[in-house]
Amino acid sequence: MLQYVLTFLSVFVINVAYTYYLKAVQKDKMILASSWSAFINMVASLVAIGYIENHWLLVPSCLGSFFGTMAGMRITEKS
Repeated sequence: MLQYVLTFLSVFVINVAYTYYLKAVQKDKMILASSWSAFINMVASLVAIGYIENHWLLVPSCLGSFFGTMAGMRITEKS
């Protein structure tokens, strides 16, 4: 069960980070965008290793993606 929660939270964080990455690209902040990109790649790689071993982890992954993007857009619309 812990692996499902960690997958959800990890993908949630990835998608919040992705909205910050896109904002940094939009504002031509090269170092900031590159940093977000490296962070996203690292966490996404760890998540991918998990759901390669257990395909059921795709369910919390998709939910984390949906809710993470929603949260990221709400957070970044204020900044």
